[in-house]
Amino acid sequence: MLAELAAQVRSGAIDPVDLVNESLRRIEAAQELNAVVALYADEALETARNHSRAGALAGLPLLVKDMARVKGHVTTSGSRLYIDAAPDETDDTVVQRLRAAGAIVIGRTNSPEFGATAYTSNAVYGATRNPWNTAQSPGGSSGGSAAALAAGLSPLATTSDGGGSVRGPAAAVGLVGYKPSMGAIGRNILPRWIEFSTQGSTGATVADVLTEASVTIGEARGDFLSVPRDGMRFTPVMPTRVLACRSFRLDVDPDIEENFENTLTALERSGVSVDRIDSPSNNETMWNWFVISTAELTQSLRHEEHRWDQLTDYVRAQLKFGSTVTLDQYITAQRMRHEVSARFDDLLTAGTVIVTPTTNARSWPAEGPLPTRAGTTEDPMITLNTADNNFTGHPAVSVPMGLDNNGVPCGIQIVAPRFQDGLALGLAAHLEKIQPWPHTAPGYTPFSL
Repeated sequence: MLAELAAQVRSGAIDPVDLVNESLRRIEAAQELNAVVALYADEALETARNHSRAGALAGLPLLVKDMARVKGHVTTSGSRLYIDAAPDETDDTVVQRLRAAGAIVIGRTNSPEFGATAYTSNAVYGATRNPWNTAQSPGGSSGGSAAALAAGLSPLATTSDGGGSVRGPAAAVGLVGYKPSMGAIGRNILPRWIEFSTQGSTGATVADVLTEASVTIGEARGDFLSVPRDGMRFTPVMPTRVLACRSFRLDVDPDIEENFENTLTALERSGVSVDRIDSPSNNETMWNWFVISTAELTQSLRHEEHRWDQLTDYVRAQLKFGSTVTLDQYITAQRMRHEVSARFDDLLTAGTVIVTPTTNARSWPAEGPLPTRAGTTEDPMITLNTADNNFTGHPAVSVPMGLDNNGVPCGIQIVAPRFQDGLALGLAAHLEKIQPWPHTAPGYTPFSL
């Protein structure tokens, strides 16, 4: 869809002004979702009127998650601390690259405060609702962008991922969510979770995700983790070996597991051999991810300590814990990354991918809290299978695999060897072919004129 729309703009068949107006109309009509929390209508229309009609994303309206900087506008990160902050003086790298490819920023999408939980609700803007079932969450932290895309409100919306914030929301709204290998998308401004957070790509189809990612992938000045573009194997290719893992946690809800098993059966019927494996990860991985992430979040907000009482309960709880993390605990957690990464690397030999459910728990309420139970197991770490590969840096893609008992989509996650992202994208494209999914939630239409 993205490539086709941009081609029509470049050819003169579509006016960028009409695309911007259509996106603004759709956003207005879908206010109940609370996916879009700020609009830059006048600026966007002015940009559209003077657009060169050039670029891979020529004239396409772009929504930016309210955690990425947009020059001339305030990034609140869903926090009362920053609702009166000064406008940004620069774009985040990903916004720069999307604009350079012809996209037009039209507004902001909602996020939990500092992206610190997996449901999209904060004290500034309230809760974003899932277009498949408005009682439920579109996940987090990219839930605003995911809901906007699943409702066809715009063709493009940025998403980022420090513990599953691309893949979880994509799974929850029936989209494709791609977290690249760590370092694939360079950063001009370091995130609060320094070595976990990366921008990603989310869209209705694998082709749309590839179109967006082809623009955003590449190294950045100063980013010590960034990888040269030619160091990435990005082109989709089918893996030669698929390893299936029931969960990286302790259990999984039966409706999620049923969809997972049905998808594995579809793969096998299509000629793909699937081998079962025990998990290369466990709750120790999640614990060490939590130690590092809370310590880094706490350090990043230490200068605001006198205002911590204004923060949401889920952020305050993380800062309270993060303040207790010792140097030994932090370094020990960092050292564990080598051990866990090696276990994944031992399995992810050439041509191999691992598949798991993206989430273990079925969908949760828009206002939270996160589930602490899946299957028959109580466990506060059980919700997602995603943070493990922020911990290790491996690329992962979530694609739809059916509906849960709440009528909300769930996803299958594909993990590939580092820098061989095309293996995950290749299997994603194969699943799209053998088990196609709708491009928007019921009652909404894909973005077009």
